[in-house]
Amino acid sequence: MKKIVIIDYGCGNVLNLVRAVKYLGYEVEITNEKKKIISSSYVIFPGVGAFGNAIKKLSDYNLQNTICEYISLNKPFLGICLGMQLLLTESQEFGIHKGLNLIEGKVIKLSSGKNSEIKVPHVGWNEIRPINNSKTWNNKILQDVEIATNFYFIHSFIALTKKEQATNAVCNYYEASIPAVISMGNTFGCQFHPEKSGENGLKVLNNFLNI
Repeated sequence: MKKIVIIDYGCGNVLNLVRAVKYLGYEVEITNEKKKIISSSYVIFPGVGAFGNAIKKLSDYNLQNTICEYISLNKPFLGICLGMQLLLTESQEFGIHKGLNLIEGKVIKLSSGKNSEIKVPHVGWNEIRPINNSKTWNNKILQDVEIATNFYFIHSFIALTKKEQATNAVCNYYEASIPAVISMGNTFGCQFHPEKSGENGLKVLNNFLNI
């Protein structure tokens, strides 16, 4: 039996996520208890709000080491939106904040540099495509998802991975190429919200829960 956990640290929009997982036919538990997280077979890590506040809450609940320990077991882990960004090395959101450093990279403002005229936040539906115009996905959670499928985004910062191969899918917004799906081993991240992306999002969640 699959043991699915959603990490509860006060920064996640978990209700829609719980509904999506249950719609797929699975039971799921919301928890911040170390033993339950470590013993689970799948962990989902949602996140909304500011990076610095989220890191503080993870520290308050002593979850940083728990997450790292779980991932060291090479069991499937999925970060969503801010939960994806927290996987990176650091963030420049309202100062410099250290992330979990599970995937090397940094989180920067969407309107940084040459993209200073971009309207933020990036809200709404957008197509995702393989990086470098590849014809196939290099990611387990995108299996059987058609290229140029639309997903729902809402964010003002983006996660730039240090290693190009850690970014599996991007979406275009103005002149920016936004990392939409990243991964390292069995650790995955979605900048979009699969739980708010209809049938396509359910497919991504189901792919993850069948790794």
